[in-house]
Amino acid sequence: MFRHHIYISDKKYAFKEIFKDFYASQVLFAIKLIGSKHDSEDIVQEVFLNIWRAKPVFKNEIAFKSYIYLSTRNKCIDYLRRKRPHFENLDSAGNIEGEIESVVKEEAFRLLERAIESLPNQTREVMRCSMKGLSIQEIADELNVSVNTIKTLKSRAYKVLKESYGDTFMLLLLSFLSNS
Repeated sequence: MFRHHIYISDKKYAFKEIFKDFYASQVLFAIKLIGSKHDSEDIVQEVFLNIWRAKPVFKNEIAFKSYIYLSTRNKCIDYLRRKRPHFENLDSAGNIEGEIESVVKEEAFRLLERAIESLPNQTREVMRCSMKGLSIQEIADELNVSVNTIKTLKSRAYKVLKESYGDTFMLLLLSFLSNS
């Protein structure tokens, strides 16, 4: 049994489970950035070794995923600098930044979807309509309820989701809404 755990909110995950759940995705991410499977595996093993040593604590799953992707990205940049002395940080780092932003946003969107799925039916529908960019009045018309009901349901949804996911949820939601 493992003595070391990763803490995400009140949940304790054995390091073995974290490794099993994230190793493959991190290797694929590293391969996209540096092109070498063998070196990507080495980089990701080093990332996990650093996590093992540091035993960081995270507020939620989004924070952990951001941390691990950023750690892998940083190790890949270090690798590129060592292997390619003429590595130009501007072009390659821009591509890497775009890649990591895309991966993190995709993962964050999945977490947001999963969080919204946990809401009661009518509240879930209000949040989905809101994410589609509909105004409160448009949502009320579509669901055939009053504007005040929509405001109340949105307020309750934000409260429940913020309690479950912390401030990270609100940042994620704002980010999603500003990009759509």
